[in-house]
Amino acid sequence: MTNSDSGLVTQLANLGKARDYYNAGKLLATQTDEAICKLVEDDLSATAAANTGSNTLTMLIFKSGSTLFERGNGALGDRILGIACGTCVCQICEESGSADEPEGQRWAGISDKLLEVLPLLQPRSVIDIAFRILAELKTSGSLPSAFGNYLPMLLDTLGVIGNVEITAEDLGGLEHGGSVTRTGAELKAYWIDSACSYKWHGQAAARISAGLRETALSTSQIEIVGRRILRQLNAVSELNELPAMVYQLLLLSRHGSKQEIVSGIFSFFENLEQTNGTQALWDIEGTVMLHIGYSIKQDFELGQALETYAREQGDDLTAFSFACLLSLARIHRFSDAVMDILRKLLVSSEHDADVRAATVWARPYLAKASLDVRQLLKSVAERASFGWEQVTQALVQLCLNTIDYTVARRISYSAAACAQTQILCTDTLQTAYAMHSFVRAEIIDQIMNRVVFQTDAHMHFIGLLQRLVADDIDAVRAHTSRIVDVLESMAVMAPATVSRLLQAAAPLFLDDPQFRASLILVLRKALFARGTDERRAALDGLFALITSTVQVSAAGTFDSQHLAVLLEVLGLLRRSLTQQPEIRTVAYQRLAVLLDQPFALACPPLLNALYGVLAPEFAKFYQHDHSADSPINIQQCINPATSRVTMPIAGFLLCYAKLVTALTDSTSIVSASDSSSSGNAYKSAADSWEDLCTRFARAQIEDYELDPEGEYSLDSPVGVRNNSTARLVIGCVDAAIEYALGRGMDGAMNPAQSIELFSMFSRFSEILCARFVDDKRRRVIGSVCELSQISMRTALRVLAVVLPDRQRLNSPGHPLNCNTDSHNTFVAQTGRAELWAANTQFVRHVFEVALTHVSASRTEALDVETHLVLLLAYIAYSGVLVRCANAEQDPIPANLIARGMRSRSLVMVAAEALAACASVLTARNAVGILPVAVMRPSPAMFASNGPTSPPSLSDSVECMVALVAKVRNAVEQLLSLKPVLLREATSLLGALHSLATYLAHVCFHNPSQHTAAYASLNELARWAYAMIDGEIPGDPPLLKGLVALTICCQPFLQSQPMFASSSIDLSNLGANEEPLAVHQDMDEHELGPMNRLVATTCIASRLLTNDAAGSDDEDNMNDEDEPNLNLYTLRTIPALVTLAVTWLKGELQQMDWVIGQLRKCASAELRLRPDHDDEDLHVSIRLERRLCMRLYALTPILMHMLSTQFAGTLSDQSIRIFTDLHRTFALLTRTKLQASELPITESYIECLSQICTTLNQRAFSLVTEKYGRFMADANESKSEKPAKKKQSQLPRSSGGVAKTKMLSRNSVLVSSLIYQMELSEKYVAKLAAKTKTPLAHYLKRSSMHDFRINVADLAEPLATTNHDGYSYDEQPEEIPVPESAAEDSLDEDNQEQSKRPRY
Repeated sequence: MTNSDSGLVTQLANLGKARDYYNAGKLLATQTDEAICKLVEDDLSATAAANTGSNTLTMLIFKSGSTLFERGNGALGDRILGIACGTCVCQICEESGSADEPEGQRWAGISDKLLEVLPLLQPRSVIDIAFRILAELKTSGSLPSAFGNYLPMLLDTLGVIGNVEITAEDLGGLEHGGSVTRTGAELKAYWIDSACSYKWHGQAAARISAGLRETALSTSQIEIVGRRILRQLNAVSELNELPAMVYQLLLLSRHGSKQEIVSGIFSFFENLEQTNGTQALWDIEGTVMLHIGYSIKQDFELGQALETYAREQGDDLTAFSFACLLSLARIHRFSDAVMDILRKLLVSSEHDADVRAATVWARPYLAKASLDVRQLLKSVAERASFGWEQVTQALVQLCLNTIDYTVARRISYSAAACAQTQILCTDTLQTAYAMHSFVRAEIIDQIMNRVVFQTDAHMHFIGLLQRLVADDIDAVRAHTSRIVDVLESMAVMAPATVSRLLQAAAPLFLDDPQFRASLILVLRKALFARGTDERRAALDGLFALITSTVQVSAAGTFDSQHLAVLLEVLGLLRRSLTQQPEIRTVAYQRLAVLLDQPFALACPPLLNALYGVLAPEFAKFYQHDHSADSPINIQQCINPATSRVTMPIAGFLLCYAKLVTALTDSTSIVSASDSSSSGNAYKSAADSWEDLCTRFARAQIEDYELDPEGEYSLDSPVGVRNNSTARLVIGCVDAAIEYALGRGMDGAMNPAQSIELFSMFSRFSEILCARFVDDKRRRVIGSVCELSQISMRTALRVLAVVLPDRQRLNSPGHPLNCNTDSHNTFVAQTGRAELWAANTQFVRHVFEVALTHVSASRTEALDVETHLVLLLAYIAYSGVLVRCANAEQDPIPANLIARGMRSRSLVMVAAEALAACASVLTARNAVGILPVAVMRPSPAMFASNGPTSPPSLSDSVECMVALVAKVRNAVEQLLSLKPVLLREATSLLGALHSLATYLAHVCFHNPSQHTAAYASLNELARWAYAMIDGEIPGDPPLLKGLVALTICCQPFLQSQPMFASSSIDLSNLGANEEPLAVHQDMDEHELGPMNRLVATTCIASRLLTNDAAGSDDEDNMNDEDEPNLNLYTLRTIPALVTLAVTWLKGELQQMDWVIGQLRKCASAELRLRPDHDDEDLHVSIRLERRLCMRLYALTPILMHMLSTQFAGTLSDQSIRIFTDLHRTFALLTRTKLQASELPITESYIECLSQICTTLNQRAFSLVTEKYGRFMADANESKSEKPAKKKQSQLPRSSGGVAKTKMLSRNSVLVSSLIYQMELSEKYVAKLAAKTKTPLAHYLKRSSMHDFRINVADLAEPLATTNHDGYSYDEQPEEIPVPESAAEDSLDEDNQEQSKRPRY
């Protein structure tokens, strides 16, 4: 510093101390620009060296310049401030580029002064400063932190400057050339465009983004800045820098471009997860979610943009975007809408997977599913422990709501998709409960709320609670008070609900003394409540606790504590046996179920305690005196005043019979008793039962004061008494049968006594069933089996020996014969049961009882164990059906095909049992075990705890193929007998249909196992159609079963490679395309049987109606062979038409789904197609062509369905299915309108021609022929209505009512058809105008608009018209297409397009 400079500094310092800023400014005004600049530079350098941060001289210069402005010397002040600001900016930029960049605090004072004097600067100074900063950004890619708040105001100031002449030097060397005149707005736009085109340093990107974001930007500038920040995300080197950048984007979105910014953020994280899916990234994503949630709370429009993004993406959501939507769901404003989107996403994904697998004809043309909801929910649940905690509660709420909606079927998706979604959500809730302690109370509360209010899904949630307890009992122990509170409301809950709830909480009951004490107190209060419903619920709860306690004994961990608990609960049970008859009835029913369990029979404390309770009660009613007519005092069990039952003796005897059988069979029970007299007591009880059985076997109906021809209805006192007495006697005899069967199996009783008891039971039951009728003389009790109390286990034990597996009987090495003793025991039991096996009525009764148990097992209260269902299926196959299949080598035994009084043979019952078992196991997702259990039986399959591990899929498929072949052979043998066993064959067809459904599911969803399954189903389809085409009786149920089987296996008439083909990956389209013509031949081959079946049905209908004349189109069908009129009768044709219509509806629903996939595929291809690329959408075009080919292949069948020879409701069905066809075609045309890139293909034109010309003309003829007269009658009645006012007050006859209903139905059918036809016409017209393609000539006035004329006036003109609907002298007119049709809005079409349930 020179002496002059030093003196100037001293003078300025003295003026500053005196606060004489005006004179200081005057002094500075006398200096040159270089001198002022040097003063500022020296001061900034000295301050930096001293590290004081005061910048005294620089601040003085700023104040001096500002004072000059205030005193009216603006020119001098601008000069000083401009030089000072420019120098400071340059100095800041130079130091920011050095390695040792100072902290932000270093320039805090200078930055504030720059902001303060910015409004005082002249335009030239503002421009210089702005472009100096831009030059620094270009050079270093950084923005000094001191400019964070300064840059937005600087650019805003720059934007309001007027016209300025700019040179290259003014722009900091950024441009070359002469001077130009620009406005401040243009300079600001240039600055922003240039800044966004430069490379940004990673650490400075957030500051640059913030500076640009805080600037007032136009819409186009917001888009430019947004895209630049999105590009900068890919250049971020440290993950920790991402949240700040994303937050700047979110703040920028407040001014516009919300949709683009949201999409860009999600696309970036989607790509990032594919390359860096680590825990560190999950933490960063969690922070970003917090930023998104906070930004949405400040700007609700951002939340709407996120919601719109979710709707547009649909199946393309990633785990991160899914989690962000869950965060959005936490905001009350968006909760319902977002939950609805996500809920439908979960279910529709499972639904689409099922339909995709079943739609074999379109599978090679469909784009691959982009969403795996199982992996998605799993990822979200796992990452919730690594930074995504804020989404856990919303995830829990989503799963809870989805389970509620799918169980209640409030979403129109398939039952299988809903069931799979429930399993998925349950697994997610279990994972969330295990991983996050802060949601456990919420999950338990939600479960309990649904249990209390008995929602549709409450049983499902109780199952979830049971899984939670089994998974981690300690995690649930803290919430036991909530379970007790719910049980306090036992009065409003169903008994089955209470039972399941206590079964779920049973481990807690045994483990937690405090919970056990509270629970017993609640049950004790409920047992003595005023209402019977609450008492029943308490009883179910007691037995659930007893069952759980006894199961501990079977597990070998029973100790004194468990014994004390068992005795305490049994004490409550003892007190319940003294209450009202209905309560005791429930108690005895539950006790009989308990005593039927193997683990209960192996618990000595339980049996001894129950004997102490039941034996004294038995002594009250047992009559030792043999002179008495009945061994049980029946009259003591009936109230003489009301004739109502006061003691449910039948249920009691059943329990006592099971108990005595268990006590006398087990030596361990006797040895474990307290005294040696217990063994004698048990033997005495057994002797009493043998005496009771003997006396019941020889009793007569007159012994109970009953008359076989008497009154048994409940309309009179005598009928009530007889009914009560008969029911008690039947129940007692049935209990005696249960005891005699159990003892007879072990050789302790004569098997003949069981037959005698059964004869007694049959006589009494038939009398009661025949005489107990309602006021319309209809039977109240439909079957004798409804009165039987024989347990499932007893029935299966009997069936196993009366219908033995001959391989097991003859081969000691059979898998079920564990050793030689086991085989000898089985042979001995079979020998003792020969008398039972000889009585076909007895065997059929036991078989039907077992079938009744399985059929009722879908209810919660009568749930049959899986191993018992498998055992019944094995017995049905090995004991009955396999003998029918092998009838060529060994004739079918007469007892298997002999029919009883209800015309049901053992073959029928066995077939129904196999189908019922398959149905029950399908509902339990365990049907794959059935074929292995039947074809490869083993002791492990039928163990009480079920199979230890499920069989492999290959073993299951192999066994199922063999089982299907055997059942099919059985059907053939039954139809080859003389006389033909039609009902037996029909029942077997039902079982065969259930088995084929499983094979089809395997073939659809497991391509690796499709070979064997495909071959079996292909052969089965050919066999079924060959049976229809052959010489079989014209039995409607049989024909219906064969057609249903043909429809089930119809997709497997496609070529085998179709099932192995996969969907298309849109990102890789290099695969070779298979010719579409090949698939057209496949359609003809696959649909050929149904086409010929419908054509033959049409011909048969014409022959049966003696109509020699037919339309030209119908005459073309005469080339076929004449149908077998013994098969196609007036009884079978309606069933065939109904099945064909149902099948066509399924096909059209599949097409509707494929059309939806076409819309998604076109959108996806457009997104993947590069910008400014006009290449065709190859995948979408091929999918549309395939769809049109399939639709065209169905039109010949529709042509037959529109036959005028079908009468009555059959024509109604034809009109309805043709209406559905037009609805599907309208949907396809509307999709082409929305996806304008799809061209008009030849396949579409063929469909258009066939549907809107040929089929429409055929439909016109049908409507005119079948419904014209009814419309004429309607018009006539309308014209006569005013003249018959008085007559209308008279009551109408039944014929008039029927005619009115017919007119109403026909009007709806025809009007719906006309509406759909005109809707298709409108869409075609719009498409023709939009694509400039002539399509109008396919829309004939004769087939469309003639519906609008009065049909009553058609009688005379129709005589001179041909079958095409117009006169011979005139030609059909083309409907003119308006030029503005393509410009019509599609919004009104959304309202007009009628909805159809999802496939």
